[in-house]
Amino acid sequence: MSPLIRGLLRPALNTTVVGAIAALVVISGPSPETTSAPTPSQAHAAAPSIALAAVTTHRRHHRHKHHFRAPITAEQGLRVLRVAKAQIGDRYRYGATGPGSFDCSGLTRYAYRVATGRHLPHNSSAQQHSTHRIRARHARPGDLVFFHDGGHVYHVAIYAGHHTIVHAPYPGQRVKRERIWTSAVTYGRVV
Repeated sequence: MSPLIRGLLRPALNTTVVGAIAALVVISGPSPETTSAPTPSQAHAAAPSIALAAVTTHRRHHRHKHHFRAPITAEQGLRVLRVAKAQIGDRYRYGATGPGSFDCSGLTRYAYRVATGRHLPHNSSAQQHSTHRIRARHARPGDLVFFHDGGHVYHVAIYAGHHTIVHAPYPGQRVKRERIWTSAVTYGRVV
């Protein structure tokens, strides 16, 4: 389910939970031995438990860390870039995540973990799903740049500003900074 649809349904789901709890309270009604109306203190005691149950149900459903994360700040992005630049000259090695050698997603994963404590998946396509897509003109140092071919992501790099990236290119190469060589890219900000 998309985040937009979840956001639209969340109030309805909360209302449904509160309505169901209220219905249970009404259906159960007073016990046979008490036919008089509840005292104000009894009514007051029942109300918070209904609200607490509804709130608890909502929080229990959304306890995952990624629901509460804000996109990285400009300062965090600069720290990510600094960590990535410190790896310039390290060898490319498929499947490597550092600290002495990297593949493309291993470098981005390492830089984010060291600089921000955020853990990215070790796959360029999966990393794209860990970002909010942004326009090229809004990209800032530390954002991720995804390279596309035929509809799929084949490479990821760290944006260094001025149409340049820091990346682990391919076997036989070393981590380096270079200009973006194609227009088939998208930009993402890690959340």
